[in-house]
Amino acid sequence: MEPSTNGDDVASTIDIALVDFVMPKMNGFQLCRAIRQDDRIRSMPIILMSAKSDRIREHFVQQTGAMDAIAKPFDAQALVAVLENAVRRAEQWRSRLDSIAVDVLENLEVTEEREDEMPESDGDSALAGDLSVIPIGAVLQLLQLEGQTGSLVATDGKIEVTVAMRQGLIDLVQAHGAGSEFRLGRYFVEKGLVDPEDIDRLLRNRLSTREPPWVGHKRIGDLLVEAGRVTRVQLTEALARQSSELVYELLRWPKGHFKFRRTAVAPPADGAGLGLPVASVVMEGFRRVDEWRLVEGGLGSFDSVLVADRTAIEAVDVDRLAKAEQKLLDMVDGKRTIREIVQQSHMSSFDACKILFQLLEARLVRRRSG
Repeated sequence: MEPSTNGDDVASTIDIALVDFVMPKMNGFQLCRAIRQDDRIRSMPIILMSAKSDRIREHFVQQTGAMDAIAKPFDAQALVAVLENAVRRAEQWRSRLDSIAVDVLENLEVTEEREDEMPESDGDSALAGDLSVIPIGAVLQLLQLEGQTGSLVATDGKIEVTVAMRQGLIDLVQAHGAGSEFRLGRYFVEKGLVDPEDIDRLLRNRLSTREPPWVGHKRIGDLLVEAGRVTRVQLTEALARQSSELVYELLRWPKGHFKFRRTAVAPPADGAGLGLPVASVVMEGFRRVDEWRLVEGGLGSFDSVLVADRTAIEAVDVDRLAKAEQKLLDMVDGKRTIREIVQQSHMSSFDACKILFQLLEARLVRRRSG
């Protein structure tokens, strides 16, 4: 293809970018962040190349907005497969946006906001609507394309989720009324960095301090950092996971209302500064929504009790199971329901249910009859 002479049309001339994670002067993470902050090329698909592909995928793919990572060294066949998959996903995303773009704009023009449905806040209300009419993924993408800074609040009447945006990127996502799986401490417990008792102890100590109300309370993440239990890097990773998973949950809402206000980025979002690209978070969210349907259908009732098949387990090499798989398999005791296992696992519902579904499919566990 011929290079574009128009600086504003750079992205349309580039199908995909292969970025090495280790480079002189600027590493892959820094380059990806710079690309996502450039209005001309922020939507360009990116594949990271690294000798440690698994680690890159786990810790940096979502934060950089890369679509995938490929391990070095790689052969031509593997590279072509990754490239074709990334291009196909990019085309599907653009098609999905194109199909709803007109509806979004038309419905934004006729939306009437009800004062009792959304909380009041300071700032210029620039956007509001009904989630059953305007998908939250389209709203987020519109805010990214326009490089907006402000606060997007969505509610389904029970849960309220606030997405802090800075120049079209997601700085932080927080929720009120969401389940315990979305609490920040859960991510540290899942990683084995702290125990639930450590979290409870820190929270009790915080509540026992007698400080003036204008001083405010430190958040659990900062308390854990100060106590030396987690590092700032680990805190940032946990906040990125928490924010991403809250967006994934938002994408599952069949109805609700949203409002976006142009405001300056305020603490704690200002301190977090995650800069998550909307496209990669929403695309992963759509993938999870589709997978959720399959998993939920396979698991059936969450009140079902699971029983381990000891004969089947003895016939396989359990040591080859991932740590999370072994953990959930050990929790299947013939007494706990699926719901109880998920709640007590200190994992996200999606990850826990997916593993239980896989154990059922592998016939290592079965539903208790009667």
